[in-house]
Amino acid sequence: MYPLAEDEQLLWSGRPQRVPRRYADYHIYVVTAVGFGAMAALGVIAVVRFDVDPAVFAVWPVLFGMALGLGSERNRRRRALFRGLTYLVTDRRVVFVADRPEGNEFRWVWLPGLGKPRVRDHGDGTGTVGFGAPLRLRMRDLQFRAESPLVTMVPELIAIDDPEHVADLISGRAPAVG
Repeated sequence: MYPLAEDEQLLWSGRPQRVPRRYADYHIYVVTAVGFGAMAALGVIAVVRFDVDPAVFAVWPVLFGMALGLGSERNRRRRALFRGLTYLVTDRRVVFVADRPEGNEFRWVWLPGLGKPRVRDHGDGTGTVGFGAPLRLRMRDLQFRAESPLVTMVPELIAIDDPEHVADLISGRAPAVG
């Protein structure tokens, strides 16, 4: 199945060059490991020094293990998504193609509905093209509107080469190449 219409022109196609590390993902592991170590140390101290029943502290390692497992599963799924993701920019829309074992999945957003593209440089030759207001402005705007949270979700072209050119293509300021 080809995701473009007959008279639609492909302006750019690309894939994420790497899976960007997120600051929050790193902290999930650090906080979980430190919390697990602290609770284990407190448990040993309480059992040895204050003669507390060890069963009182048996639940904490399980809870921290569950938190670590949930965080690592979330990261595994995110990495798998980025490995199979392709972006297509056409003269009408931005198409997200996910290559999954069950088959290809296509999602798209029409260009007029995107808003002005914003480029965030990663410092290694790649960058992210995002759309819409920064998160703090969207959260402030949500206080005054009673709409679905899906309204605030915005697509991003993450870790792509030459993000400035892609942003210009989307906004209509650059000609299509090749």
